[in-house]
Amino acid sequence: MTIRFDTSLSTMIETLRAYPAPEAVLFDLDGTLVDSVEDIFVAVNALMRELGVAERSREEVTTWVGNGARMLVERAMGGRFEGFAGLPDALARHAAADAAMPRFRAIYQEICVDHTKPLEGAREALAAVHARGLGVAIVTNKPLAPTERIVDALGWRPFVACVIGGDSLPVRKPDPAPLFEALRQLDARHAWMVGDSANDVGAARAAKMPSLVVRGGYNHGRPVESLDPAPEVILDSLAPIPALLSAICG
Repeated sequence: MTIRFDTSLSTMIETLRAYPAPEAVLFDLDGTLVDSVEDIFVAVNALMRELGVAERSREEVTTWVGNGARMLVERAMGGRFEGFAGLPDALARHAAADAAMPRFRAIYQEICVDHTKPLEGAREALAAVHARGLGVAIVTNKPLAPTERIVDALGWRPFVACVIGGDSLPVRKPDPAPLFEALRQLDARHAWMVGDSANDVGAARAAKMPSLVVRGGYNHGRPVESLDPAPEVILDSLAPIPALLSAICG
């Protein structure tokens, strides 16, 4: 069963009971646990100014987030969601984007906690998972270094046992490998994937675990109800996570 619209807690519980009880919960970061787009937006445009490229709007940057820093920079330099795909000078553009990455990482690492803030229910959800003795991992396509800095700045380190960044492995979500690596580090067999985008749903589906998707994140500007494959559960916020855990694991 797939939940596509506002539903009762009991319906969500019924859906999740079709899966093994989780031994861990894996969380995406941007758009799921934190609102980080302002710092990303500032960093992107600082790089664009240094490169002599037109600055990008906040709406554009928000739409481009989600596939890792390298793809974000390519989209910003190209001014399009497709990045350099199909352009006659794509090879040269790729080389320029690769050369720009160290500078972008440095800019973003410096400012990544300036405006980033937790989303509703984030701390409570992390604490609830941890309190039940379950493993807590953050599995994100954001580079590892700023992810670690954000976790520390928000005081989440006591809850989070494992952090997998977009550069921790050769592949990123929607490939399931980062989820499997989190399970390995947590010594867990079964988990839930909590995210906000098609990357999270695709990775969870490939890893044979349920996805719980939060509305209002950075799903490239598309509503989560349009996702295909669809998530098992759609949430308005992370607030129901403690109650869902209580029902499934209690």
